[in-house]
Formats: sequence, C-alpha cells, structure tokens
Amino acid sequence: MTLLFVDSSATQHDTRLIWLRDSLPGFTIVDFTTASAAEEWIAKANALDILVTEAIFPSQDTGFALRDAARARFPQLRVLFTTRYDLTGFEAQIDDGLVLKDAPYTPEKLLERVRSLLTQPVASDAPPPVMPPGTVLGNYQVLERLYVEKEAETYRALQVAVQRPVALVLLKPEHLKQPEIVAKFRERERVKASLTHPRIAPLFEAGEANGWLFYTRELPRGRSLAEVARTDEMLSERRVTEVLFGVAEAMQFATERGYHHRTLASRDIYIDSEHQSSIVNIFRPAMVEKRDARADVRALLDLLRSVAAEGKARGLLQSLAEANHDWNSLLTALDDLRDDMRERSIVRKIEAETLPVDVSGRKPWWVWLVVAVILIVVAALGAFMNGHNAMSDAGASVLPVELVRIPAGEFSYQKNDSVTLPDYWISKHEVTIGQYAEFLEALKTAAPGAFDHPLQPKTKTGHEPLKWTTYHSAARSGTTFNGESVTLNTPVTQVDWWDAYAFAKWKGQRLPTEQEWEKAARGSKGLSYPWGDQPRPKAANLGDDYNVKPKGKGGRIDGYNLWAPITRVTQDVSPYGVCDMAGNVSEWTSGETRDGEWPSHPDFIDIKVPVVRGGHFGMNSSDHLLTDRLFPESANEATLARGFRVASSTPPPSANQPPRRP
Repeated sequence: MTLLFVDSSATQHDTRLIWLRDSLPGFTIVDFTTASAAEEWIAKANALDILVTEAIFPSQDTGFALRDAARARFPQLRVLFTTRYDLTGFEAQIDDGLVLKDAPYTPEKLLERVRSLLTQPVASDAPPPVMPPGTVLGNYQVLERLYVEKEAETYRALQVAVQRPVALVLLKPEHLKQPEIVAKFRERERVKASLTHPRIAPLFEAGEANGWLFYTRELPRGRSLAEVARTDEMLSERRVTEVLFGVAEAMQFATERGYHHRTLASRDIYIDSEHQSSIVNIFRPAMVEKRDARADVRALLDLLRSVAAEGKARGLLQSLAEANHDWNSLLTALDDLRDDMRERSIVRKIEAETLPVDVSGRKPWWVWLVVAVILIVVAALGAFMNGHNAMSDAGASVLPVELVRIPAGEFSYQKNDSVTLPDYWISKHEVTIGQYAEFLEALKTAAPGAFDHPLQPKTKTGHEPLKWTTYHSAARSGTTFNGESVTLNTPVTQVDWWDAYAFAKWKGQRLPTEQEWEKAARGSKGLSYPWGDQPRPKAANLGDDYNVKPKGKGGRIDGYNLWAPITRVTQDVSPYGVCDMAGNVSEWTSGETRDGEWPSHPDFIDIKVPVVRGGHFGMNSSDHLLTDRLFPESANEATLARGFRVASSTPPPSANQPPRRP
C-alpha cells in the first residue's frame, strides 16, 4: 500500500516519518512538507491508498483541497487530517476523514489512527459526471469532465455557435436549493467577470439553462503545468524564468487591486508553445483572513521544482525562495533576470560571430579588449537610437490639458442619424503620462475615494496603472518602455474606465459621451477621417506598420510602432483642431446612453459596459475608425493601446496655465 504523509512541522516531520516507516512494514511511504509539492506528486503517482495531511497549512493551503485533488485520481482513498488549529466550522469539509489534533500527538496516537483507516470502508467510486459527454447545456456541448470540487464540477466543453473550446463550471444540482451556496456561486461569477488581464483566463458567460447554474471561462493556450509534470520534459533556467514572470505578472496585477484567490495548483498554470504562461481565473470573493503573499510565492516556486532542470533552473528557484519575495518584489526580480539574460545572449552572439581563438582554444587578451569596445559602442548606439526621438521631450515640461470648444449645432452621427448638441469643450490631446502623474500625486493627500465613481468595485483600491513606476521613470528620462520611446507627453495607457473617470473628476471635468467624441472627430459633416474623406497612410499613428514584437521594426509608415507623443506634428487633426482621434490610442467614453446607463455588451446582453472609440497604433486603417463602437469585456479592462481624453459642458478658465514641471 502507498501512504502519502504531508506535514510542514520543521521540528517534528522527520521524527513522525520514522515512526510510520518503522511501524508499517510493507508500506510505500512518500513524504512532503508542502501541499503544493504533494499535489505535484499526486498528479504523476501510479497508486495512493492513504493520505495523512495537515488540515490547514501555515501557507493557508488546505488538506481538504489536497484530498479533493487526490480523490479525483484515486476515488477509494482513505484520509487522516492532522491539525494544530480549531476546525470548528470545517465539519463539512472534513467529510469522511478522521482528525488527529496536534498537541503534539504521540507516535502511538498517529499509528492508532492510521491503522483505524485500514479497517474503514473505502470510499465508493467517484460518482459519474452530472453531465456525460455529449450533453448540451444552452449553447455548449460537454466533451469531458476535467475535475470535481466540493460544490462544482468543471468540464471541457465546446461553444457550439463559434466552435470555441471552453471550460464550463457547473454548480452541482444538489446545491441549487441552498440559497447561501447559490449566492456564493453567483458572487464568484461577478468577481471573475470584473477582472481583466491578458495572462488571466477571462470569464466568458454566466448562464442558466434547464434549471442549472454554470459559467464558462477561457481554456488557456498550451499545456497545464500538471500535464508538463507528467512527461519527462524539464524546463531550462530561461523557460522557468518566463513561466514565473507570466504568473507573477498576473498575480501581482490582481492582488494589488484587492482580489482574493484560492491557492494556485499545477492545473491552473498553462504554458504555450512560446513558453509564455497564463493562469486560470482563481480569484473569488474576499475572505476574512488575508493571504500571506510571501507564502503564496514560496508555494509557486515549489510547484516549479518538479519540472525545473537540474543546475541553473533549480538554483534559480532556490535563490528566489531564499529572497522571500512577495508578488511585487518577485515580478521586479524576474524582470531584472530577463533583462540580464537578454544581455548575456547578445554577448554570446558577438563572441560566436567575431572572436578568433588561438590554437589552444583560448581567446587572446586583445580579443577581450575588442569585445569590451564593441559592447560599449553597441550600448551607446542603442541608448542613442532608443532615445533620439524622445530627447527633445525628455526634460520638457508637462503640457497642461488644453480644451477645444465644439460649437453647438447639428451633426451627422454614425451612419445616418442627425443629432444636435449644445456647446461643449473637449481636450485637444489625449491625457498624457505627465498629466496623469500629477493626478496620482494629488491622490496622496486627497480623502480616500474622493474622485472614485460610486459604482467602482470595492476590490479596486487605487488608480495606479500596471508597472507605473517603470513606466513613469522611462517617461521622465525619455527612454523606452516596451521597446518604444516614451516621454511625459506620451498618452497614458493601461488605465481602466474607473481610472479615467477619477482623473476627469479630479480635473473638474468628465469623460466625453459617444456623440461628443464623434462630433469632435468627424466635424458637423460626418467625415470618414478627421482630415477628410480620403485615406492618408501617413496621417495617423495606426497599425498598418505595427510589429507585435518589442523592439521590432514597426512604424515604417507613420514613424511609431506604439504610442506617439502629443508634441509631434500630425495630420490626424479634426475640423475643430482635435488631435489623434483616428489613431495613436483608442479612448474611453462615458458610455452613457440616453437613459443614463451603459449599453449592453453585444455578446453578453446581461452585461453593461462603457464604449471605447477611435483607432490605435495596432489597428489597421479603415473608413470605419471614427464610427466603430468598441465594447470591452468590462470597465475594469486596461490595455497598452487605450487611453482617454476629457470633456466639459462649461468653458475652461480663460487664463492659460503655464507649463508645469513633473
């Protein structure tokens, strides 16, 4: 028989393991000190009969989740929970497992409980799936059950209308008449739907069909870490770094915004063919106890150990564990590691292509001098090339928000509508990094939530964009971010709707309505482009020359691969003098319809979202740029290609404000 012993006690683990091995001859006994490492082993194990595990670990992992993962593979598993905590309230989770309180317990008591498990009837086989393969639920056809949890089952399914594979999470039918569980399931849906990040699998739809409750989410690309662990494949130092970076980026984004989460498991982390990682949406309503971010990082590092190659990859995990990172510091450390690896690659390439060797295989001393000179020259040229477009702006003052009057009158809206608006004012340019920095500085002395929208999610506690410190520092120095020159007068991006709203309120202004935005862009006659009805390839910063790779050869048509500063000379100017409506970055609008609400998302009619207008640096040119209405997944969505501008129903102060220093 095989017994898995999971105990995190630094002082008692080894002693207890000896008791078991000495007293249970003929048993195969496997031991771990963390739940994450044990789950990795379970994913590859051939047999498991008895699980002895702590009920609640100091890392906040639980033996209940470990039991569920093990039972998914070994339905007849017997379980003994040990605990140093009061488990009042956890009776339902304990289910059919025995409990041994750690006071500490004696060897005799441990062995007595293990032996009692041997006389306990085995758990019956796992129940059949609630929905067998082929079942149709609404617009989804079930393909297979992936795993079972206490209150839900998760399936691989197909969204029939668009032939898209999804994960379908079904609330078990026996809980449908339990209001508390149903309410918790619906709240979990809302939390997942409110979170948008490119490395977190989004929730697609919350549905109800045939009286059953379910939601669907994206199936991330590639293979899960659990699937990788079941192969002989081992990840190199570089691949481990990339995987960790992707997970850390997602976790830092969500936790910084106040989202709670369950423990990451190996089935939650996916790695695609380009070694980029993403995670399942593990986020859920907040609990009373806050998670320990440093413990969560250590658990993630433990998950990677089973797939990390010997040598540098294992050494990397060890050094990161010793540093005791939280999500923020882990992301920073990995960002530095990736930069260092890129630099090492450049050095190796130069050596391979340019360095002669003597007959002994060693490089002459003068060769190293040449290498040093080459690297210095390359670095100098790189700094010059990356910054030459921005040098004139690097130390420049932050331009103030300049409002342009749009006169009252009738104009052509969308395709055929005629709309009349009163006078209003709209910002000539998109809001910049420098202007947004002033807003963030002002928030430090403002009352908490002073400029927040009343419906802003409670989980959102600030307005600082992702990687703001790096982003803002690059803008102040006129260097690069994501491979593109950036200055204080470059449009701010990675802001969600709540951020844009708060900035506008701080300025004593508001976001433009869709009608205001379109009139400012197309003029009274409804032009196809801000400059007229004929396309001009070089007029706007659009995506016909966009290169998705950082530092790629994009921007050959309009001069910019990503964002462009508002100080440049551009032909993307409307009849009223408003700039960058066709391109540069797309923009949030107030999104309000005539009844004062946001419109329904065309794909999810029960979800209301604000509308985004205008093209951006990654969008191809077309004559629909100024009329297309773009629907984000939610108001929480933030991207590198989206910013905003402000509007006002009253004229600005007549006195021009002098430029402000950052």
